[in-house]
Amino acid sequence: MYHANKPIFSYNYIEDTFEDQIPMVFPAGWISLVNPWNVRVVYDNGNKVMEVESSTTDVTEVTRRFKKTTIGIVECKVKMLDVNGRFVIHLTQLDREYDPYDDIIIAFLDGGVHVVGEDNIIASVDGDSWAMDEQGLEDSVPLMNYVINVWYLIKIEFNRENLHLSIDGNLLGVFGYPKYNPPYFTAVYFVSFMTSSTFRFYIDDVKITLSNPVDYIHPANVILLLVIPISIIIFIYFFKKRRGK
Repeated sequence: MYHANKPIFSYNYIEDTFEDQIPMVFPAGWISLVNPWNVRVVYDNGNKVMEVESSTTDVTEVTRRFKKTTIGIVECKVKMLDVNGRFVIHLTQLDREYDPYDDIIIAFLDGGVHVVGEDNIIASVDGDSWAMDEQGLEDSVPLMNYVINVWYLIKIEFNRENLHLSIDGNLLGVFGYPKYNPPYFTAVYFVSFMTSSTFRFYIDDVKITLSNPVDYIHPANVILLLVIPISIIIFIYFFKKRRGK
């Protein structure tokens, strides 16, 4: 079902090695609505990678969207550069994209790798926001430990039933996750935690393999489709008005 030699821009396969990206600018094909100026392409030992820098006032996030699918594989390489770093790889579902209870979240936290479960999510009273129970994760036993300045190959394979998490070819476990019917995934986020001091981590060789994906229009794209023609109309209106003076 999955093939390593698929073309880069095929219907059900996305790959970004960042080698064709422009250094020191935000990478093309990615989206960030929170601290986009903290995301850039840099060199690491002669190779281009994506750098994410944290903030002391908010999270930093960057995402890659894909066609909705119930079965797929997300692979990437990550490297933490600072001892105080903590970030998550967050796969969001379509039905409730901003509801963490139905998502897949892998946390890299103070040298340990964790799969974030429902017990690790703290929702606000009004339900409009949520936070991760970082202390609870820190007190739990990590699936594995990691060290800074070392690349790790992450593989998240998901289907309608569960997810398989492997790092450097070693299966760390098979995990369930809350599912809506059907459990469509549509994006992968890389999100830094907000900490008292800034840190950085690198991302490289992102590969997303989808099985029988389905096209859909994301709500953000609908807004964009409305904003563009409205902006053009406003521009034409003021342009004609100015020429008429």
